[in-house]
Amino acid sequence: MLWLDKLLHPTVVVIRHGRGAMAKGRLPAATLRELDEVFADFGIRHGRIAVDGTRRCHFSAAIPPGAHQRLRNLLASA
Repeated sequence: MLWLDKLLHPTVVVIRHGRGAMAKGRLPAATLRELDEVFADFGIRHGRIAVDGTRRCHFSAAIPPGAHQRLRNLLASA
């Protein structure tokens, strides 16, 4: 649930039509572009990534486990 992720996490990325957008928090534009490339590589069309205060990522079920590490690496470097 997006409202719950926004309440509990300082950073939330929403994926719609294969493109990432910030629902809460800020990321550099370059990081969002790199996230979009990963979404395209894995065919991710929708989903959600929430990052908590300790930089731990929480992925919605629509994001395949094979993409998790690449996405974590991008978000950790932002």
